[in-house]
Amino acid sequence: MMQPLEGIRVLDLGRLLPGPFATQILADFGADVIKIEDPRSGDGFRTAAPQINGVSARHVTLNRNKRCLALNLKAPAGRKIFLGLARNAHVILEQFRPGVMARLGLDYDVVRAVNPRIVYCSLSGFGQSAPYRDLAAHDPNYLALAGVLSLIGRQGGAPALSGLQIADINGALLAALGILIAVRRAERDGLGDYLDLALFDGVLGTAITAAATYFGTGAAPRRGEERHTGKYPMADIYETADGGHVTIAAIEPPFWANLCRALGHEEWIVHHYAEGEKAEEIRAAMRAIFRTKTRDEWFGLLKDRDVCIGPVLGLEEALTGEQTAARGLVIPHEHPVAGPVSLLATPITLRNGAARIRFPAGRLGEDTDAILAELGYDAAARAGLRAEGVTAGPDDGGEARCND
Repeated sequence: MMQPLEGIRVLDLGRLLPGPFATQILADFGADVIKIEDPRSGDGFRTAAPQINGVSARHVTLNRNKRCLALNLKAPAGRKIFLGLARNAHVILEQFRPGVMARLGLDYDVVRAVNPRIVYCSLSGFGQSAPYRDLAAHDPNYLALAGVLSLIGRQGGAPALSGLQIADINGALLAALGILIAVRRAERDGLGDYLDLALFDGVLGTAITAAATYFGTGAAPRRGEERHTGKYPMADIYETADGGHVTIAAIEPPFWANLCRALGHEEWIVHHYAEGEKAEEIRAAMRAIFRTKTRDEWFGLLKDRDVCIGPVLGLEEALTGEQTAARGLVIPHEHPVAGPVSLLATPITLRNGAARIRFPAGRLGEDTDAILAELGYDAAARAGLRAEGVTAGPDDGGEARCND
């Protein structure tokens, strides 16, 4: 059975996490993704630790199902090759700072001239035309400027860093979604489009309920002041006897009533939204109760009582747990250099045309010759391009430099 995105060609100029994660989703569903990297350095995740037999685990995870082309876009011959590929491509994703593609002579208007149906996605930190467009930033910076970091942490305490790259991951998902929306219109109307996607925009969009509170009341919520962030005892984190923790989120009245009965305190049911001294009285009692049993004992006792409980698992526990196994979220993979590894599956489940790994993440420039041959370059021309430093293959030393 054909996969849903077979026949879609994507030129991937993404780097590190956001762009490559977006294109990995497309590749897992059958798109022909050509990962284009500088012949001298490659994607920075090729050097990232940890490495397995000299291959970065992050590269193996994020660049499966992609063909690898090492191409110098600063060289006129490299730009010619890129435009040759763009003529028959459906999507281009680039992740450089604003203005770089224009300086290379490969911006949307240039590509559109040779392929009016192209969907061209520029994924940047703050957008192509905004006050912060040239500001260097990483995930915590986006969260801070979007007001999201101000919402993470305990009431009265300092903001807390996230253990995940929220802006990067959310931006990748929005890029994949936006690309598919634009591809659908290109298929229907023959009209391509330009997507100006910013990680800042995406992470601001994650504050949808907090923003609704502000728009509705004129007052923005602060850390620990919403019903799902610890304002009330019914939704909080409680320490257990073994030093572990459980999360309680009995936000709807039936869940709170079930929890009160399970804990032997039906009198609390009427105090679902208790504040002030009453809230602290109930919270103190709940803290004492949860310290009487271990984390796993509490989960075993309450998971079938319809109270909205979750033990705070370590990542290793989550990756090896029964829920993860049942959903098939960790899959075995054989990489030709790294050997047997485990990878996260794409968490989109289709009955027909499911995501799958067709081939492993390649070496720098591994598919350069094959891709150039598809464009009509013969062996002599390909050798000349490599000699000039316009392209590179896996045996040209580039991969060794990337892994130093």
